[in-house]
Amino acid sequence: MTRNFNFSLQKVLDVREIIEETRAMALQKAQADTKSKQQQLQKTQDEKQSVVINPAEDRQSDADISLIDLNARTAYLDQLSKKIEAEHESVTRSQARTDQRRVAYIQASKEKMIMEKLKERHHDRFKKKRNQDQVKDESEIANRMKSRGATDQ
Repeated sequence: MTRNFNFSLQKVLDVREIIEETRAMALQKAQADTKSKQQQLQKTQDEKQSVVINPAEDRQSDADISLIDLNARTAYLDQLSKKIEAEHESVTRSQARTDQRRVAYIQASKEKMIMEKLKERHHDRFKKKRNQDQVKDESEIANRMKSRGATDQ
């Protein structure tokens, strides 16, 4: 008369586990994307900084700077500034997506945890009921043995 535990909502728990895993992967992908965009932004900022700090190295002095070189350098710095601005916006959007995916993952994790707790409670009730049934069966067997012993005498 041994029964195995059967959780009636196991399929729901399985689906919630799949959803949690999917959202965890989406979160990891978003985090990697954000990190990549941040690294690209840092690289562009470093490039701009090196242009500002280290002017062309083939010149001997600031007096040697031609108007064409100065205009080209200024145009390049403007281009880098615009690129930095665009990359900063991209990083901001990516961080917002990452935050949304983090919230979705946390929600999925909570929903799965609720189902796991419910399964645990059902399993505890099952074990308690099984133990009660076992004690009842053992008492009944003991009573039968006792009544047979009394009739045998």
